[in-house]
Amino acid sequence: MKSDKELQYLTKSLLHHPSPYIIYELDGSIAWANLAANYIFNLSSLEEISVVKIDDQVKDNFGDPESIALYYDTPVEISLRRINFLMRTRVHMIPVDTSDGIMLIELLCSSREGLYALRKTIDCIENNRIELAYQKQVNLITNEITGVEALLRLQDGDGGYLRNDQIIPQIEGESLFSLVVLESLAQLAKFLAVKDKIGFKDATLYLNVSAHTIMHPQFCSIFTDFVDQHNLKDNQFGLEVTETAELADLAVARESLELLKSKGIKIALDDFGAGYASLKYVRELPIDVVKLDKQFTFNVSDPTTARLISFVSELCKDLNLEMIGEGIETEEEKNMMIDLGCKTGQGYLMHRPDFLESFKTKEL
Repeated sequence: MKSDKELQYLTKSLLHHPSPYIIYELDGSIAWANLAANYIFNLSSLEEISVVKIDDQVKDNFGDPESIALYYDTPVEISLRRINFLMRTRVHMIPVDTSDGIMLIELLCSSREGLYALRKTIDCIENNRIELAYQKQVNLITNEITGVEALLRLQDGDGGYLRNDQIIPQIEGESLFSLVVLESLAQLAKFLAVKDKIGFKDATLYLNVSAHTIMHPQFCSIFTDFVDQHNLKDNQFGLEVTETAELADLAVARESLELLKSKGIKIALDDFGAGYASLKYVRELPIDVVKLDKQFTFNVSDPTTARLISFVSELCKDLNLEMIGEGIETEEEKNMMIDLGCKTGQGYLMHRPDFLESFKTKEL
């Protein structure tokens, strides 16, 4: 096969490859992007994207066989129009002559769902389509508001909302997700500014995060800086940690949570009973609140489920932990939860999630 025909086949293959690729020249310019890269970045011109920083070790060791491992998974900082973020990449070093070369940067994305999630998240960030809805948590006996959970809402651009379970798991390992968290905190600040006036003076304001998030040092700093910036008192702000996957290192998780708690951040273990190792987490991690998964509430009339709820209630009482029952939708469910020892609840019976402007309107 002639070399020019080989090159043509290779070029077409990369152009249509499902993994996003960009070609980065060592002078700092982007020379090319394949269809998948154009898709996730929604590029109309290569001038809209640039590489801000690549690990110097990767560039300095160009051509050294011992440096191959450096290329396998390395973070690259990308500037896209008006936002900057890190992405995990695999760098393919391509020699052009004896002294110079180019980098074929593969953005690590393992599925069609991942490509879709990246594209939609970038779209939401760039077009201010990130919102928070708020749902009350109440004392089931007195109806006193004890907390409020901030729920992430990503607009789809067509008047609806994207499904969090299809987007968040795909992007939470990327630095791109930190931009979503930062925007969420900016909106929480607006809520904190008026929370006393709209009936939440003594309520803890919770943000929902994944176990992956609290394991990352960057996010711990983001949350502790937020507390300092707004001079928040103990238990005014909390994090509901969702068990999206089993924690790989409980020691690291414990260290992260202890750091957050030292800043007065309240820690709730979300979806208790639906994850991987809930009882182990209760024993090993410095949590304050257990949130019972809504599937227990939906099946509270089942004798076996009722016994499990009663067991969790006794466990929380013995360990001096708060317990919140999620998904309460009927008076019958509410009364049964109270009888089983769960005194705090959240669900459509008490309150449906609402946006901040709605709370302000009701107050007026």
